[in-house]
Amino acid sequence: MAKKKRKQVQQSRPFWRKLTGWQYFFVGMMVLLVTAVFTLTTYESYASVYDADYVGKEVCAECHTIMYSRWEQSPHANMTHQPSAETVVGNFENGTWELPPNAQLLPFDDQLPAMRTFTDGEAFYMALRRPGTAEFVPFQIAYVIGYQYRQTYLTLEEGGVLRRLPLQWSVERQEFFPYWNLQENSLPTLEDLWLQMTSLNSAWNLFCARCHTTNLDIIARDPNHTVAVTEWTDEGIACEACHGPGSHHTNYFSGNYVNRVVAFANSQLRGEPVAYIVNPRKVDRGESMSVCARCHGPDITIATTEIYRQYEPGYSAEGRINDLSPYFQQLPLEPGRTAPTVEVWADGSPRGIAMVFRSFIESECYEHSEPRCFDCHDPHNNGQPRVPGILEPSDVSNRYCLSCHMELTEQIAEHTFHEVGEPGSYCYDCHMPNQIESIVSGVRRFTRSHWMSYIPDPQNSVTFGLDNAPNACNECHTDETPEWAVETMVEWYGPQSVGMVSRETAVYDILAATFDLNQPNGFACFPADS
Repeated sequence: MAKKKRKQVQQSRPFWRKLTGWQYFFVGMMVLLVTAVFTLTTYESYASVYDADYVGKEVCAECHTIMYSRWEQSPHANMTHQPSAETVVGNFENGTWELPPNAQLLPFDDQLPAMRTFTDGEAFYMALRRPGTAEFVPFQIAYVIGYQYRQTYLTLEEGGVLRRLPLQWSVERQEFFPYWNLQENSLPTLEDLWLQMTSLNSAWNLFCARCHTTNLDIIARDPNHTVAVTEWTDEGIACEACHGPGSHHTNYFSGNYVNRVVAFANSQLRGEPVAYIVNPRKVDRGESMSVCARCHGPDITIATTEIYRQYEPGYSAEGRINDLSPYFQQLPLEPGRTAPTVEVWADGSPRGIAMVFRSFIESECYEHSEPRCFDCHDPHNNGQPRVPGILEPSDVSNRYCLSCHMELTEQIAEHTFHEVGEPGSYCYDCHMPNQIESIVSGVRRFTRSHWMSYIPDPQNSVTFGLDNAPNACNECHTDETPEWAVETMVEWYGPQSVGMVSRETAVYDILAATFDLNQPNGFACFPADS
């Protein structure tokens, strides 16, 4: 009987036995290099509190190339520009704007436009007609602010003030319009347009620039805001506006690779903050939300404006202001407030476009949990959602809410009384209704409130009128009355579900004795969400 040949098993050689001489040499040199780096460079500890200097966006871009490229496309990055063919969106090719008929009160008003635009070489001009005359006064455009919804135009005065011109460009309407007259519902006469350039807050680099530049420094000014010596690190809202000044951060990492390796490990594995820079995700709630509130929470008194301007993200050893949360609710939500952009509905709910952040702060979700603006909004490209679908009624936004309200995950239809996947079944529909009024584009519309714990209460609409206190039910069911909505809510959720949202006004009565809460100058600013 023939013997079977035993099959030989060929063992593979270790990889190092396969290397050639040159490959041995290369690996050896790499080992020596890494050893030398870690031998000659030691890990440096860093201070948890510090005061650094601003270095500018270009320095940040040297390392953070991916984030920087995303930010470059953002509205924040492109908010403030010097005028050019690429940055000017308004019609400056012999454009005009005429007074509406009811504002034509002086000689020439019905014969000549109130404003003309033109270019001279690479320079852009807006010329305003003097009241009662045929004379046009040209103002050269020094900066343009915004581009998404509207564009504001600034001219540089002899005293250094960047003066805001009274007519702005509506991207949606594709025409110039008197934004502040529309905002205040006032008559845009030619005299009024000129008066708008004498107000204190028309001195853009003394008032508005704190939110449209990075690291605004007011070196000198006069009480009438006709003199201004100002500087800033970056045009627009750049890296250090949200992450704090970066000189210590760049110095700490620029020549020490051990610091980089250790910092990466500590950040990714242990969740620790990176040395000498602020990550809003890794700080306390008040400090984190201050990054956004500095510009998106303007319902504060004028006296507080300087505090907001001096604020910077960080952990100051010298006592700089790093936390604005004590001022988030500085002024009460007094029912029926009419001051432009900070209006309040008759039931005490936030109404004006400047109240989006305030509506978020008022939410019980914010009070009792840990939601952040950047959970939904991409922090490096603020015009985009952080996750596709999260900024609209969808399964994605529902999952965000249900991550806390887990008991409702399998009870959406029972909770909403609407078929799953249909309008009315999404959290947004009832708890983030379109109740924030905005005319930033020159067209009046309503956008979503961020008061996420809002419960629809049509009883307030019955009490104050639907135009003064809207509710989420009638936002969809426009063919029904508030009374119908009250009956439906009682049928679904019981009598305790209505008549409970109206706010107490005792605090308002106290503060109203101190602040003139319905006057425009009673507030720090009106936002230029351009």
